[in-house]
Amino acid sequence: MKKISIPIAALLSAALLASCTAAPSIAPESTVSEEAVSSVSETEKAPETPEEFHSAMVDRSLYSLGNTSRLKAKMEQARSGERTAIAYIGGSITEGVGANAGSCYARLSYEFFRDTYGTGENVEYINAGLSGTPSNLGVLRLERDVLGAKPDIVFVEFAVNDSQDDIAKESYESLVRTVLEQDNAPAVVLIFNVIESGYTAQAHMKEIGEHYGLPMVSAADALTPEFEEGRMTWKEYSNDQSHPNTEGHKLLCEFIANLLTAAENAPDSGEYTLPAVPKFGTAYKNAALATPEMGNDRITISETGSFEAVQSGPSGFPCSWEYKGGSDPIKISTKASSFFVIYKRNNSPSMGSFDVYMNGAKLKTVNTNQSDGWGEAFSQQIIKFQTVKDMEIEIVPSDNNGDKSIQILGFACAEN
Repeated sequence: MKKISIPIAALLSAALLASCTAAPSIAPESTVSEEAVSSVSETEKAPETPEEFHSAMVDRSLYSLGNTSRLKAKMEQARSGERTAIAYIGGSITEGVGANAGSCYARLSYEFFRDTYGTGENVEYINAGLSGTPSNLGVLRLERDVLGAKPDIVFVEFAVNDSQDDIAKESYESLVRTVLEQDNAPAVVLIFNVIESGYTAQAHMKEIGEHYGLPMVSAADALTPEFEEGRMTWKEYSNDQSHPNTEGHKLLCEFIANLLTAAENAPDSGEYTLPAVPKFGTAYKNAALATPEMGNDRITISETGSFEAVQSGPSGFPCSWEYKGGSDPIKISTKASSFFVIYKRNNSPSMGSFDVYMNGAKLKTVNTNQSDGWGEAFSQQIIKFQTVKDMEIEIVPSDNNGDKSIQILGFACAEN
């Protein structure tokens, strides 16, 4: 699907210009006729001024409007005064690293939506960004962190955290489809960021977005030509190798506001229809998660053995089953096609290892001392079958673990 190019002057409202960018691409009093808006073509005059280059960059950020019917319905819902919840799920960029909770792109774009389409206090904000986490962990915590609040619009941002392997593709698509299948028909908007090296997993994410007819914003498409052609340096956008700084977060807000305004003004897309079959696969759709503080009727934890539930864990997982010495296993029963262990990992010799058994057979040893770990929550797939099976799982401290630290943060399964 080709990018949709729409002049920024026709899209950004005065509220956006005031709240999302310190350097607007047009003056608030500028006007563009309907005739001019519809005359965009491949022969449009090339940008020459900084304002024109900025406008072109924002145009590039709109990769696709997709089917806008769900998004427009939620805008009208907000306008009517009904409770409307806007949720964001992603990694550290969504959490707000590089800015802060009040000035991250999620908060800024929520405020744009609230002020543009809401009637006061009827628009709610849910930020489920969690540093260092890919969509594989995102899909496992989706019900707990997002769907429980019954969101009306969900922004998904994992392009710089995800790999490009099959589990990443299926995790991302499983997350997207799980949201789309909710009874309140949420709108889903995909966001694709990029890091200094140029890495982004947006290629397969665009395929998924096209398959499901979703609105998509690509910061990668918008920014890469600016960096390559010298109109912007990475340091102007970010203070490290990955995270937008305060001005970068404002820019992401501008990209999102551009999409929202374009969607509002777009012709009727017709009723949204969910594709009958997946693009890559949805093996982890409707995943179930159990943690020390939150049980799940699809996962039975009968014994905790040498582990004790404590109020200590990394961001996003405030409690853990902490190893206290001994060799007694945690015992879990479930009926599923896949099973995950979520644990704290770190690059430290003080981190220990555990063995995982299923139905009496050892599946693998998990070492929580990992070179790319930094104390974050990490999800590891233990087993995946093509069909649902009864599983009796045991988590056993490894024989050579000694007194090294093990923190189990949760267990998850899926039945697809």
